[in-house]
Amino acid sequence: MPDQGQQAHLAQGWQAQKAGEHVDAERLYREALEHDEPEAGYYLGELLIELDRSAEAVPVLRAAVEAGDNDALIPLGNALWDQSDVAGAEARYREAADRGELAAGHNLGLLLYDEGRLAEAIALWRTTVVVGETEHRLLANALADSGEVEEAEKWFRDGAAAGDAEALVDLGALLQDEDRLDEAEVVLREALAAGATEAYVFLASVLRLDDRVDEAETVLREGVERGVGTAETQLANHLSDANPKSAEAEQLYRSAVAHGDHDAYNNLGVLLWDQGRVDEAELAFRSGAERGDELAAGNLAGLLDERKG
Repeated sequence: MPDQGQQAHLAQGWQAQKAGEHVDAERLYREALEHDEPEAGYYLGELLIELDRSAEAVPVLRAAVEAGDNDALIPLGNALWDQSDVAGAEARYREAADRGELAAGHNLGLLLYDEGRLAEAIALWRTTVVVGETEHRLLANALADSGEVEEAEKWFRDGAAAGDAEALVDLGALLQDEDRLDEAEVVLREALAAGATEAYVFLASVLRLDDRVDEAETVLREGVERGVGTAETQLANHLSDANPKSAEAEQLYRSAVAHGDHDAYNNLGVLLWDQGRVDEAELAFRSGAERGDELAAGNLAGLLDERKG
């Protein structure tokens, strides 16, 4: 947090940012820059990234680094990555890591993982997990992707023991992939007991694979009662497969969207399209496409082509 005395504009900007008053925060940070208040570029750059204006953040953060603020290296790497400058981001992360910033190793690992450079990501995360900068399950998932199932399982369990219930969900998914359904069920029920609501969907999947369809539906309905969007989507998929005109499925898709599962827009669009409600389907597909869903974008294109024909 900025010093109230020596960094007056910066401190006020920070308070405005915490209050969600982003216009005032940006103005104050820019005034802080004009008054050469230390760290002003760092805070302004971080705000611009938060506002999805990473292209503007890059020159601000680069100037901060050039002025000697090495704390700006990591956000500069983040902004460059947002702009698809992978090489630039990697260079900034490595520079920060060389200066002893452990968080830089975590971010660099994320970049390397995203680029498919699993061995390098794993090597970094083995260190950052130990010092608490990286979740156990990130390392575990990278190991699983590399075929190191036994070691991945160990790290998932370590994460769960450290209090990360989501590690149990990921472990359950791994066990399902390994066709160890009985073990997966036990782990996923443990995840639910620990409060990891995404386990509803994975547990239902395990039960379906075990030909326990009624139990799977019961599990999904439990998730629906708790407002879990992905459970609503999966239950709606089940209902619409049985009855493409299901009113309950439509309601569930709409509820799933409201609860944050934006993939449900595409499913809703398919349901409406199959019912001949083309205008409504178009709206659903557009909503999904606007949120980056490639399936929704593809279906929207197909629907529009069908209209032209």
